[in-house]
Amino acid sequence: MLSRFFRSTLNGFGYEIVKTKYINSFELGNWIKNLDIKTIIDVGSNEGQFIKAIDNSLPGRKFLAFEPIKSCYEELLKNTKKLNVTAFNCGLSDHSGSAEINISGNFVSSSILPMENLHKDLYPESYYVNKQVIDLKRLDDVTADQNIENNILMKIDVQGYEEKVIAGGANTIKKCVAIIIEYSHQPLYEGQWLFDDTFKYFTSNGFKYAGVADQTKSRKTGIPVYGDAIFIRKDITDLVY
Repeated sequence: MLSRFFRSTLNGFGYEIVKTKYINSFELGNWIKNLDIKTIIDVGSNEGQFIKAIDNSLPGRKFLAFEPIKSCYEELLKNTKKLNVTAFNCGLSDHSGSAEINISGNFVSSSILPMENLHKDLYPESYYVNKQVIDLKRLDDVTADQNIENNILMKIDVQGYEEKVIAGGANTIKKCVAIIIEYSHQPLYEGQWLFDDTFKYFTSNGFKYAGVADQTKSRKTGIPVYGDAIFIRKDITDLVY
């Protein structure tokens, strides 16, 4: 979820991490370097873990970072102050306005959407404990005002709110060469897209599914519950193999 990049932190929360995480896979994998990425858009930046991991492999790139929770946003600014990061203290949606975000006990499960019982059952430490009013913007509106180059890598990690982010960012997604997006096999949040929905959207819009960056299994049965999928623009997939 929002900050699954540090194994020790999440083991403390009780998550079972089962595959190489971003911070390792992007440092070691050359596929990300072969795409000639100029701009990284990080939707759901938390405290900047993903940005710092990518900067290790792709130094000097421009980042657009979106983090709606005020305390996380402030840490994001501190942690990325030496990098080329333009940060926005807002959430992304299919419209501009405001909304209440539910703050979870472990922070990483915070979402605009109500939490399903399965989520509470598997991860009781993720119960919502507070609320915060946040600003919402459309990604396409934000990027229209930014001087960003194409060959964009986008990461979307928004706790079940992926459909709304995508609806407000369709034009920006067309400029992406790679997408890394969180998915779920079973509903963890009310009304969220599942893996099939995510797969259908991106494969119908010029991308090829390239596998998972990581996945997390059920504590009770060991079956995969959620993870992060990689989609690569179809006409350049030969660059990553």
